[in-house]
Amino acid sequence: MAINPPLPGGHDRHILVCADPWSPMPSPSSLARCSHLDAATFAAEHWSRSPLLSRAKQLPTSFEDLLSVNDVDELVADRALRTPFFRTVSGGGGLPTPTRTVTAGSRRIGDVVDGDGLATQYAGGATLVLQSLHRMHPPVARFCRELAAELGHATQCNAYVTPGGQHQGFDFHHDTHDVFVLQVSGRKRWIVHEPVLHLPLASQAEAGAHLVAEGADPLLDIELETGDALYLPRGYVHAAVTTDEHSVHLTVGVLSTTWYDVLSDAVSLAGNEPAFREALPMQPTAGLGAALPDLLRRAAAWLEALPPAELETVVAARLARAVPPEPLALLAQSAAIHDLGPTTALRPRRGVAATLTVDGDRVRLQLPDRQVDLPLLVEPALRRLLADPSCPEELQVGDLDAEGALVLARRMLREGVVVPQ
Repeated sequence: MAINPPLPGGHDRHILVCADPWSPMPSPSSLARCSHLDAATFAAEHWSRSPLLSRAKQLPTSFEDLLSVNDVDELVADRALRTPFFRTVSGGGGLPTPTRTVTAGSRRIGDVVDGDGLATQYAGGATLVLQSLHRMHPPVARFCRELAAELGHATQCNAYVTPGGQHQGFDFHHDTHDVFVLQVSGRKRWIVHEPVLHLPLASQAEAGAHLVAEGADPLLDIELETGDALYLPRGYVHAAVTTDEHSVHLTVGVLSTTWYDVLSDAVSLAGNEPAFREALPMQPTAGLGAALPDLLRRAAAWLEALPPAELETVVAARLARAVPPEPLALLAQSAAIHDLGPTTALRPRRGVAATLTVDGDRVRLQLPDRQVDLPLLVEPALRRLLADPSCPEELQVGDLDAEGALVLARRMLREGVVVPQ
């Protein structure tokens, strides 16, 4: 729980991020599955700096529980997988997407995966890309949420399925986000070169053989085998080619918040200043050169006077979005509301950020998309409910009686702030 300075007028403001009560964090942690180094060493020596290879024998588990070969077959053969959740590539470029038309209810849907067409492309050397796997495959979704909570940065995940036989899906390129490459099955050769552009931003993606100087020796030329993991910070130029064996790997992207993002948030606050909302004069190009130094001086003075707490609130809201809210189990949540009793075990919903503000005789719970007003007497119980697993009979704190504790717990279940344990 992070506590901000008092608001003007004596009001208290407390930000509680219900993203870290992993009750408890599974062992091993998501990061420990990606790196053989402890978190502190990884952060100090490799995070956003240099690649790290972790062999299967150095890691606690394989990755088949996240996505097995059978899972791949089930996704493409037994589900109505739709674009853009899949695509195919070969030799550095995209291929026509193998789709078919099906009927759902009274609607015709024309972007569903065509298993026969996909099999033909795969036999010809194409790579199948399962995109945004963190949105459609529960084991990967849970893993990515846990990794995001550990890193404090948002994550995403694609899967790449390539047949054996020296096939390459993409040309040399650099990613604009860090990646953990997790080799699920088979083997793949990775060729990695030093960055051409250090720490590129999302708008600075680039691909092509020109990124590698002629005759340049790679920084890494390795084969990833089943259970191996490779960390690449953004900007490192790389390409991957299968050997005589097929390859299934996960690429977990880390969408880091940068200091550039923090500065962008700071500049966004300039919109609150009338002087910065003024229009440029008519025909502004004539006097632009003379006006810009004055603008920069005024902007620098404004930035220097900007209260850090005001910027912290905006940046905290950005960081809170790094861990997506845990999906609500529709029937389990409904049953918990209906059957709630004094001993019903509840826990904070992972990934939900809440700002708790005390103002006079009211408590205001600010959720990402709405505000909930409550009487002041529930404040101690609400803090406990947001922080740790508990049951209604444990919420009888201060003046809140048993009936009031049940009312509070039921309200938080309805708001999707807590879930049944």
